[in-house]
Amino acid sequence: MANYELMLILNPSVDEAEREASLTGLKALLKTKKAKVESEDVWGEKKLAYKINKSETGYYVVMNITIDGTALKSLSNPMNLDQNLWRYMFVKQD
Repeated sequence: MANYELMLILNPSVDEAEREASLTGLKALLKTKKAKVESEDVWGEKKLAYKINKSETGYYVVMNITIDGTALKSLSNPMNLDQNLWRYMFVKQD
């Protein structure tokens, strides 16, 4: 098990309920992979460096998780299917 930072950029134009549904689904997916969410930091709506889906802003969430590194690859397919989740990135922490 290793510590990772997971940064998410979500669609800012959807309502709060849809955004929460996406985050709840992601947490359930992480739980199936035996991951533990240590902390969650909601940054909110921020300006993007470049446009994504013709939008200049994105809704940012950063999670610190503990997960087996071999399970990361199996997370990408289900995460890519969520239309509200525009970008994500896993960064291994020391």
